[in-house]
Amino acid sequence: MKPVKIRSYTTIIQILVLLVLAIGFAVYKKDVVIQFFHITETGLMGLVLNGMIIILFLFGLLRIILLFLSYAREQGVVNRFIGRVRDKVANPTYQLGQSALIVERYKAVQHINQQNAVVDQSALAATLAATQASRFTLVRFVHNTLILMGVFGTIVSLSVALVGAAELLDSPDSLEQMGTIIGGMSTALSTTITAILCYVFFTYFHLRLQDARTQLLANIEEVTALHILPAFHTTEESLLLDVTALTTELRHSAEAVRKIQDRFLQAGDRLQLAVDDLQNTIGNGGEDIRIIRESLREGFRLGDENDSPPAADPQLPEQSAPPAQPNSPYPPNQRFR
Repeated sequence: MKPVKIRSYTTIIQILVLLVLAIGFAVYKKDVVIQFFHITETGLMGLVLNGMIIILFLFGLLRIILLFLSYAREQGVVNRFIGRVRDKVANPTYQLGQSALIVERYKAVQHINQQNAVVDQSALAATLAATQASRFTLVRFVHNTLILMGVFGTIVSLSVALVGAAELLDSPDSLEQMGTIIGGMSTALSTTITAILCYVFFTYFHLRLQDARTQLLANIEEVTALHILPAFHTTEESLLLDVTALTTELRHSAEAVRKIQDRFLQAGDRLQLAVDDLQNTIGNGGEDIRIIRESLREGFRLGDENDSPPAADPQLPEQSAPPAQPNSPYPPNQRFR
């Protein structure tokens, strides 16, 4: 992966350092700068022309900074996407931003795969490159216009100088027209110098921005080829590999099930042995209870449980007590010896 994020932040720091140095020089050498723009009576025109060049230069730098920040953010999203893919997340684009380039690429490949069509990475790369090239319109405009602004300032200044020279020919003794000529030539030189300096620095930052864009697009295509396409691309070889992996997993699962079955069988055998031991223990306990019961019966000379007193014969008449003798002092059932 190309270090797009580091390169972007490094270039932004360079731009800020250049602006700080330029402002510091302008403040420290204020008199020189004022004299550079106000040498003669045409100094106001020089200030306007040079100011237009500087404002255009700063506007282009602002656009470059914004693009660098955008590319740094896109590279951060790409890094997070790669981390989620390596972690085998079900949806690696979750909460990554719907407008991110890598998210759009992932959804495009997913949509093409759902339609059972062949994914053409070259077409996707060309579309992405064209889309990103359209974001460079303002930067290219500033880059191509800076040097033309210098030429425009030079032409205008020389025109003013030529007008002064024409008036000088009409009145050779006029020193005012001589100042106009010198001022116009000085303004032409100052606008040319300003435009050249701005163009040189802007070209450097423009090239750095193009490198960052190229590296970002290369990273996206690399992620597409290594992580996105394998997840959706199906061929005979990939199907064979998937079937082989599935067969291996099924074999492992069958072995695990067989081991579990063996464990259940061993547990059943142990449970049967435990039940047999319990039955033997219960049988021995019943025999011991019977022996104790017999011993108690014999010790206390108890009859058999089946023995019972004879039942009375229902045919025999029931004997009744003799009637009590009258005037007897004893109860009727008392016997005399």
